[in-house]
Amino acid sequence: MKTIFLAAGAALCLLSVTSCSNDGIENPDLQSGPKVLMTMQTTGPSTRADYTDAGTSMAFSWRSGDEMSVVVSGVAGNDNCQLTSNSDGKSVPFSGSVTGFSGTQTIYAFYPYSSHGYTVTGSSTPSTATAALTLPNPQSYTVNGALSNSFMVGVGTATASGTAIDASASLKQVMSIIRLNISNAPAKVIGVKLRLAEALFPTTATVRLSDATISNPGSFANKLSMAVTDGTAGTSKDVSLAMFPVDLTGKTISVEVTFEGGLIKSIDKPGLAFVANKFYVISFDGSNAVAANYIEPDGFGRGLEWAVGNLVADGAGARIGSSTDNGLYFQFGSLVGWSDTGAPTVAISPSGYSGSTTWSSSWTGDPTTEDVSTGTGDACTYYLGNGWRLPTNDEYSSLFNHTTSGWAGTIGWSWSSASAVHTSGLRFPASGYRLYTDGSLAYTGANGYCWSSSPNNASNGYTLYFGSSNVRPSYNGFRAVGYPVRCVRANN
Repeated sequence: MKTIFLAAGAALCLLSVTSCSNDGIENPDLQSGPKVLMTMQTTGPSTRADYTDAGTSMAFSWRSGDEMSVVVSGVAGNDNCQLTSNSDGKSVPFSGSVTGFSGTQTIYAFYPYSSHGYTVTGSSTPSTATAALTLPNPQSYTVNGALSNSFMVGVGTATASGTAIDASASLKQVMSIIRLNISNAPAKVIGVKLRLAEALFPTTATVRLSDATISNPGSFANKLSMAVTDGTAGTSKDVSLAMFPVDLTGKTISVEVTFEGGLIKSIDKPGLAFVANKFYVISFDGSNAVAANYIEPDGFGRGLEWAVGNLVADGAGARIGSSTDNGLYFQFGSLVGWSDTGAPTVAISPSGYSGSTTWSSSWTGDPTTEDVSTGTGDACTYYLGNGWRLPTNDEYSSLFNHTTSGWAGTIGWSWSSASAVHTSGLRFPASGYRLYTDGSLAYTGANGYCWSSSPNNASNGYTLYFGSSNVRPSYNGFRAVGYPVRCVRANN
């Protein structure tokens, strides 16, 4: 497979962060001596100033105002010293107020500065000392601006000299950096997401401070997201985000960019074995961005992205329809989509399907077991991929505020224009259903239904039901009935 992630050419990327400041004032209860000035020089071949990727020089630089946290091992009151640079350059001094001490002490340096500090484990042995790091998710970024959320760590020494302390530390990059070169942007960028079908992106890791190697990655997510501030007027944008090194060889990464006006576009890229201290570039053409096909209702839906419409036919496959499309009709756990008008005809079926093409009144499929030849499985997962799946009946209950009867208890929901409508913009049309006996349409425009993935018994499954006066998120439906499907995916 052709590698799409390309090594960056010579490029300038200023790493910076805006963070809380304690103005150098430590907790007085922890102080063991008067405050003195520490000046620390950043050193080492693996600072962000001069690392390389595949032999191509990457021109990184500190800039004035960069802040870092420094821990002076064994000295009370110096568990989180804030040091700041006041100049630009590849190797610049950082300075700040620390609690005084005598002699030479081991120091541990962390970029960016954190007002909460960093905890060093095994600080008495600098070669093996570690710290636990957590990557913000979502991150934040300003277009063409300074990269944030990229950790660097280092070990060094500090020596008291008169009324000042001289220090040095060799800083090394922990993260892999992903840079999107966006062209033909239809509007300002407001968000970026990297998605996987599985939760494989680590958001926490243990890092050895002497060489920035990671171990024990954890708190895995299937999505890394970033809020973007875009003040540029042109159609070309550069957006960068950080990720912990992880081997994603053989996986597909969906790269999604959201633009102002609700426009969105996704492209798929093959994963790589992403390593620390490397810069990866993705070319992203923003042409043909379309309206977003999902909504994240505030406070509802159990942390899910809900498709804006039911599943509809798209050639031989399927896609997410509009909010008013009745959609295809599926029997419970079926991959065969039946037409939305007239007598039941097969609109889509899975590749390799060898089952019946006539309506079956005895269908008892299971969405948890995929068998293409018989047409069973999760239609959302099969046709859409990228983490999409059928919702459970509990997720429908959460979306509708656990309501089992009328509309009064459904915060934000109402019956309007033969649809269930939420203030977020999410809409379920009253699309009716196909009778289990012969597949004929019934109650179109009067009642709405959508299958869940939750079975009830061997012949029944749970579905969402609603009408002009009732909402039942856990309605018991006969498996051979044809209902539309609405798809969801995790948003974290």
